[in-house]
Amino acid sequence: MAAMTTISTVLSRGHVSGSLAYWGQCGVHKPYPDFPKLRALSDYSGSPIEVLRRMFADDKHMRVTQERDGTVRMIEDDVPTDLLDVKIRHISFASGPMSHGANMALIQVLMLPEVEAFKKAHNIGPPEENAFIFPGDAGDPGTPTVSGDLENVTLSQALDYVLGTFPGFWLYENCRSEGGGRTVYFNFF
Repeated sequence: MAAMTTISTVLSRGHVSGSLAYWGQCGVHKPYPDFPKLRALSDYSGSPIEVLRRMFADDKHMRVTQERDGTVRMIEDDVPTDLLDVKIRHISFASGPMSHGANMALIQVLMLPEVEAFKKAHNIGPPEENAFIFPGDAGDPGTPTVSGDLENVTLSQALDYVLGTFPGFWLYENCRSEGGGRTVYFNFF
């Protein structure tokens, strides 16, 4: 959890949001998420890109970049992005008693037919019965909700849209699973 807090702090100081995509070691007896190794720094001065690059210096596959709109991408160069590139025809972020919080918006995105069909066709888990645990802020009326409609966006663009309401970063952890498939976990921080 310290790694997530540190990354969140670096992004917040720079007034930017981002994403983290990497290979993990998912498993029943392993902590979730099992974060990539971060270097502890004695000095956190500099732009978010500079600081994050120093923090991830021990991960030879991690690339830290910044897009024109300011979004910071932390992605291992060998992680598959096929699921992130799935095209979503339409999403309307629903409101209601269980729609509060970034991770509830995430659940709305991951339950879309295009996403579920892609996961099934490409042997990507976890199985639906293990996929979702409602976050603690799910029914909290004091937590904001994501609103609006999106047309013809990728899964990653939909997650970036959620960052507009909940600045921070979204996480995309890939793990190899038995039988040639993989398990993928998402979360917002």
